[in-house]
Amino acid sequence: MNKNTSLDKAQQILQQLRDSFLDELPERCDAIEEGILTLGQDVEGKHFQRLFREVHSLKGSAGTHGIAAISTICHQLEDGLTTARETTLHAPERIDLYLRYLDLIHRCIEIARENRGNYAEIDQALEDIRRHSSPHQLSGLIVENSPAMTALYQGALADQPVQLAVEQDGMVALNRLLHERFDLLIMGAETRTLNGIGVLYALRVANGINRHIKVILVSSSQRQSFAPSLEPDILVPRGPEMIPRLVDAVAEIARQTRD
Repeated sequence: MNKNTSLDKAQQILQQLRDSFLDELPERCDAIEEGILTLGQDVEGKHFQRLFREVHSLKGSAGTHGIAAISTICHQLEDGLTTARETTLHAPERIDLYLRYLDLIHRCIEIARENRGNYAEIDQALEDIRRHSSPHQLSGLIVENSPAMTALYQGALADQPVQLAVEQDGMVALNRLLHERFDLLIMGAETRTLNGIGVLYALRVANGINRHIKVILVSSSQRQSFAPSLEPDILVPRGPEMIPRLVDAVAEIARQTRD
């Protein structure tokens, strides 16, 4: 068997696996819909945990099969579920929001089956949902390896007009930044898989939807060397003044965005 034949065989196997994934998706969506609709009766949190696992599993499977749009939808649905769980009950308007995400997954199935590979309408729909559900808030992503530091950032920024998603892994964060629009990025210098500097460089040279995003880099070093045009907008050194400076930086970005 020559090299080209082996490649063709591998591509056929991958296509078969992808087709099987698409065939199973409607049933998985039904399970997610059932989980969403039972959230209002979820006193002990069992339905929430099951739903979150379903969404998380689908996010990973979609990425494995090269359907990044579904992974992005699942990311945003996870963020919405987590935010609601930590702040308020799953009110009816939140349930409607989750179902809108599910509708987009169904649309992704149609696009994938048509083999068009153009998910621009999904990207636009996600942006519309974000702006409609949080019209007065910025969308921010925290990329930080330490859960303790992440909690510190979130607590300090609780009063700021920004809705924060969180990732610990640099490669996962970069994938989100290439497919999902954010207004600002808060990064620790050291993150899993790909460090903060690597994420920043890759983001700037990729020339994607977040190429002009406002970047706040939190670092233990006050002196960092950056290539021309690739430096963060704001460098916040770790130390006693870290939190006040971080809060001031986010407040300034919010002010500039409103103006």
